[in-house]
Amino acid sequence: MMQTSLPQKSNHYLQSVCLFLLILMSPLLLAFDNDKAISDVHLKDESFLDINSHQFRKSLDLLWWDTLSGWRATGGSVSTDRLFLHNDLRLHKKLSDVLSFGMRYEQENLYAKQPAPSPLIFIDIYPLPDRHIGISLIGTPAYDKRQSDMGYAITFGRQPTNYSRLSWLRVDKYYNDKNEFDNSYYEKFADSWRLEGTYKPGQHWIIHYDLNKDTPLNFLFDNQTSRFRHESHDYKLSLVRHISRHGLAGANVRTLNVDKYLEESSSNEGQKIDYYSLDLYWINNDFDGNRELTLGFRYDTFKERLRDYLAQTNSYDFELSTWQAYSSLNYTYSLHQAWDLGLYLAWSDRSKRYVSSSTYEYDDSGIQAKLRTSWQYHSTDKSSVLLITMTFNLDDFIDDPGDGGGIYMQTRF
Repeated sequence: MMQTSLPQKSNHYLQSVCLFLLILMSPLLLAFDNDKAISDVHLKDESFLDINSHQFRKSLDLLWWDTLSGWRATGGSVSTDRLFLHNDLRLHKKLSDVLSFGMRYEQENLYAKQPAPSPLIFIDIYPLPDRHIGISLIGTPAYDKRQSDMGYAITFGRQPTNYSRLSWLRVDKYYNDKNEFDNSYYEKFADSWRLEGTYKPGQHWIIHYDLNKDTPLNFLFDNQTSRFRHESHDYKLSLVRHISRHGLAGANVRTLNVDKYLEESSSNEGQKIDYYSLDLYWINNDFDGNRELTLGFRYDTFKERLRDYLAQTNSYDFELSTWQAYSSLNYTYSLHQAWDLGLYLAWSDRSKRYVSSSTYEYDDSGIQAKLRTSWQYHSTDKSSVLLITMTFNLDDFIDDPGDGGGIYMQTRF
């Protein structure tokens, strides 16, 4: 490969300046998910066992932290007509030490149906490459300019590891100026903040964090009487400790809060959601090179507070808490194939209480158990993996043995 000369470096700087000016002249678009409604929450006693059985495998999740370009997706049944869904697509192209660009798409349906987000596009500029401090322009293309959000980011270090990135977005920045369709407008715009990074201090530790915060927004609908308010945060922190050549221990912590208020002529509702999760696990693959064992303990608690200010009889408190122990064994039996078996045992508490009468629609607790069996097909280096899954309901195997299926895919480009 030809070495970069001084004139070529100058050209790279000139390209960076031209692209920077071009982006400023063409507004970047970041589509807000437009979830201006009260969510229809539907969680069963075994929902967090279902979610855990369909989420990304721990060892593959660790590989994803080091991925700049790749795609992973998982979808699994959590009820007769609902699906847990998580998609993550990353594309990254480095043109030089000065300039790179890419795209990222993230989608997760955890507890309710939500609109699919638009992919995020970013351009990273490192004006002083040897200093490893970058600035970025971020946004998503959209036809409707009312939904154009514009943002910036600053990065210390370089992805995918040993970096920290702080980004800011003005949600629907041009909505009021470019709305020619109706009389709706923002009374108060929201700012979306994100702090993410991965660090490897020493040889044994890995720290990964992804902190998202949406400041309050107030939106007035076209009829000039209906209003929507929203604010939220979603904080994730992961710690990993390598305890031996073939073993490691980890902890994942997540706290999610969503606060919504929807005022209409026929209803006036407020909804607050609080979700907390703690996941402790241990991975060992020190067998014959073909087996990987994962043992874990997990606690999830989900609370919903719904208040109907026009009909108090519709106001209720919902809560689901699950204490869960689980194990997973991945056994490679040929060059491209493996079996992956998972066992999930839990004690679950679920209740729904109406505020006006202080009576419970239900107040359930008991043991939940699930068996997952998966067939895996992978590339020779296991960087690309496909799993097809079936699950079985062990706590009610005679009357309701089947518990749905799922598909899991992950690859790096």
